Amino acid sequence: MEKVLAAIDGRQGGREALSHAISLAQRMAVQLHILLVVAGGGSAPPGGTEEMVRHIELIKASAQADGIPFQFFIAEGNFEEEVINVINENGITLLVIEEGQGENARPAQRGLASWRTLRHRIACRIDVVAPKKTLS
Repeated sequence: MEKVLAAIDGRQGGREALSHAISLAQRMAVQLHILLVVAGGGSAPPGGTEEMVRHIELIKASAQADGIPFQFFIAEGNFEEEVINVINENGITLLVIEEGQGENARPAQRGLASWRTLRHRIACRIDVVAPKKTLS
């Protein structure tokens, strides 16, 4: 069975990665893993982490009702390191990451740097999902 991880950086959002992973799980036989990484020291946006946890818990209940195996992890620390740990500990075969996440670059380049850093340290495929653009 395919094991899919949607990795979400609590400071950046990640709803598109989550949506993409759920869509894959609904179409294929996969075990879904969601990782929410929050930075230590209170650098997450106020209320953002709690809102994302509530959103993920609702999705988890819906996915489990549809028979989709689902695991939800919350970690505090470096985004890339936490993603690598979950991949290695759970035998993840596909990582879904949203462009614009991670700690090693300017906000506009953050996602690109994250998956480039990750791809050399993991043995799974990576889907990079672009966030939806909103009109100003």
